[in-house]
Amino acid sequence: MEFKDIRKSGLLLHPTSLPGEEMYGDIGSNAYKFIDDLSYMGQSLWQILPIGPVDQYNSPYSSTSTFAGNELLISLDLLVEDNLLDQKHLNEFRSLDKVKTNFTDFSNYKRSLLKQVASKFNSNANNNIKDKFDAFCINESYWLDDYVEFCALKDCNSHNQWFEWTSSDYNPIDITLYKIIQFFFDHQWKNLKKYCNSKNVNIIGDMPIYVGYDSADVYHNKQLFQLNDIGLMKFKAGCPPCDYQEKGQVWGNPVYDWSNHEQTKFNWWRQRFKRLLGMVDIIRLDHFIGYQRYYKIPVNDITAENGQWDNSGGDALFDSLSSIINKNNIIAEDLGDITPEVTKLRNKYEFSGMEVFQFNFNSSLSLKNNTNHSVVYTGTHDNDTIIGWFNSLDEKNLNSDKLSQSILLDYFNCNKSIVNWEIINYVMSLDNYTCIFPVQDILSLNSSCRFNTPGILSENNWKWKMKEHLNDKVKNKLMDLTIKNNRKI
Repeated sequence: MEFKDIRKSGLLLHPTSLPGEEMYGDIGSNAYKFIDDLSYMGQSLWQILPIGPVDQYNSPYSSTSTFAGNELLISLDLLVEDNLLDQKHLNEFRSLDKVKTNFTDFSNYKRSLLKQVASKFNSNANNNIKDKFDAFCINESYWLDDYVEFCALKDCNSHNQWFEWTSSDYNPIDITLYKIIQFFFDHQWKNLKKYCNSKNVNIIGDMPIYVGYDSADVYHNKQLFQLNDIGLMKFKAGCPPCDYQEKGQVWGNPVYDWSNHEQTKFNWWRQRFKRLLGMVDIIRLDHFIGYQRYYKIPVNDITAENGQWDNSGGDALFDSLSSIINKNNIIAEDLGDITPEVTKLRNKYEFSGMEVFQFNFNSSLSLKNNTNHSVVYTGTHDNDTIIGWFNSLDEKNLNSDKLSQSILLDYFNCNKSIVNWEIINYVMSLDNYTCIFPVQDILSLNSSCRFNTPGILSENNWKWKMKEHLNDKVKNKLMDLTIKNNRKI
């Protein structure tokens, strides 16, 4: 029996949501404690979402690099343990962090502190750490050199976007400092993943299909994107009008020049997958439809109404990746109205698809289009919490074709106080081999704790953080359901 065919379950939690003393969760002791909790509860999966550098809105889906790690996730406590940071400097940071009220202040201060730590690396690091740093620089040079140069150029251009730069006179010292900071992240993350796997927990990472325009990926690989002669976008990514959004969605990312990717034998994609699979065990492919076809919108349009479809990499891309990926390490995010061509592409490579209870559980009291190899979620990071979703339903069944609170409560024979647990039990009981629950759902949290609202630039997006670790009542409840439904590995 292959791993894909084993009944298992897991939790979805971005590392920034881990509890801790700072405004932002990190990959230190609290991450290890969460892994211990996963193991205790019989969970074999931790879905983490993207962990790359974030934009000013803290979104990991709009990153300055598809290869680099988010330096804000670096554990300062672990730097102290490695004698790379003095405890007094950490205490000063923590005292200032407690009075900070916004993400920008926090991120700027932590990045500044990390550069200070990096500047003392040669004098503070032991020989073993230095050797690991040297190996990291060699092994990761294929993306690292481009990324750190991008960061240094941003510094000397007042952090403007790359297409606004006027100077190339960066400080060479910054190149080394940014390499050291990326090493800090990589070193800590690889140790965390090793510990995670030792507890029989696999990590599901996330690969956004598009990259940010203001990124090292675009700056150093302009030929791989549909840009004009001076580097400006010809088109931008999005999706067409539909019943839910009459003018469609404009995401703003540059679209790929797939013909150039094919000419280079998809080398950039091969590097991208190789890098991510060195950091996680399973990849969720965001917006899987985009691998078969993509929607491009004229760059000056403010709506998606005049966009058009074009072909993506499809079979040629995934054939080129055959030595790197397989059916056991890929989940295709195939939500929404997908075409037969997209389904055919997913099935050809035997990738798992996705089902979301909130989207597909209907008045017939079943999941639509469900298959064993679909990964079933109560909700995703882009959805309301299951309690928030339930509260948004009509109380009574006023329309026979519409799901209501009363229908759900009658079906599960329960009251509102435990409806989330009844839904979790239902999802666990399905024949699907894999199911995943956002942590907010096992904590019975409402809409105020949702992680992200797509298409809206909000200060609340990507900011939710656990106040404390899971308590024994919650852990034992989930463990009991996991055992009951034969999902404990």
